[in-house]
Amino acid sequence: MKLVLNSFFLSLLFFCVPVFGEDYHKEFTVKVSGIKIGKLNWTIKIDDDEFFNDLKLKSEGVLSGIYRFEGEYFSEGVFQNNKLKPTKYKHVWITNKTTKNMSLIFQDDKLKSLNQTPVEKEKLRINVFNINQSKDPLTSFLQIILGEKNSLVVDGRRTYVMNSIFNKKTEQTVVEISKYSNLWADHKRRKFEKLTFEKKDGDFFPIKINIHFDGRVFKLEQN
Repeated sequence: MKLVLNSFFLSLLFFCVPVFGEDYHKEFTVKVSGIKIGKLNWTIKIDDDEFFNDLKLKSEGVLSGIYRFEGEYFSEGVFQNNKLKPTKYKHVWITNKTTKNMSLIFQDDKLKSLNQTPVEKEKLRINVFNINQSKDPLTSFLQIILGEKNSLVVDGRRTYVMNSIFNKKTEQTVVEISKYSNLWADHKRRKFEKLTFEKKDGDFFPIKINIHFDGRVFKLEQN
């Protein structure tokens, strides 16, 4: 469960259409199999030339007595010509037994550096520093909301492409995952499957988000 949760939240961002120059905040309840497992708070800001994302996650509910977790995910960068270009991404994942850190630096639309603790003993299987137009997962999701149909993601553990399609019949936006590769493990392992979200007209945030990950569906609902 802990590995699934950690990997899942590395790939997670909420969707909105922000008003530039203002801060927005929303709280979501996180459930799996109908059971509440946590709460997530998200703050976002985009102004004329830069953007910031900050997500804070903490375990809640009956399972928190068995497995406690806490995470923070942050990205920032420049905003030019309606394009988001990340400069920094980091996350911290904390449980009763371990603390994991990831820090990514981007420059000229490429990943410049990758640092994590504990240090990965295996060698990189992909030259991730030579991939053009790559973004962290938070920036990639937001870029799709601003009009892009796809975005190439590098999150420090894997690379993949997000492809966005709106389903008129269900009134949901579906983001499929393609060209999935693990940086440190067997490329055939694929856990992040897809996500869907529902959004009311005029709202900045979705009312529901479903993340399909490793055979489970993580459901997020506005509080």
